[in-house]
Amino acid sequence: MRRIGDPGSTSALGGALRQQAITLADLVADLTQVANRAERAGRPDATTRERELLERTARELDAVGAALQSYTATVLAGAARTRELATEAARADLVVDGSLVLEAPGPSRVDPTVRLRARERLQELLNRVTAAEGKELGRIARELERSGPALATVSERSRLGS
Repeated sequence: MRRIGDPGSTSALGGALRQQAITLADLVADLTQVANRAERAGRPDATTRERELLERTARELDAVGAALQSYTATVLAGAARTRELATEAARADLVVDGSLVLEAPGPSRVDPTVRLRARERLQELLNRVTAAEGKELGRIARELERSGPALATVSERSRLGS
């Protein structure tokens, strides 16, 4: 399974993105208070555009950050499960090599039929771990494909003042 970064760094990045989203949401709340005071005083709201851009940015950062943290949780759970499967495989003279369950080198004292059944069962369980990680990685890709253009639009609007 192809992984992105190490789990600690990936989770930290997700957390940093989510923290920035919270900071932006706090700024939106502050601007909303300013807008409400202006409205009560009969002045126009000069913060509408800024609040909209900040809200959109916060949503995008939070979505990507959540996807990264979810991926990290899946990878860590998958690593723990893979270690369990490797221990079980060793009892049947099998080894886990990446995403494959293989026969251990050398002669085996385990009945060949029992060994084959164990290999098939363990491979299926390992496939589930790999599939879960792939699903989460796909989620990150979809979030980035969706979020990238949205953030580019926010950036462009900010630069142009529109």
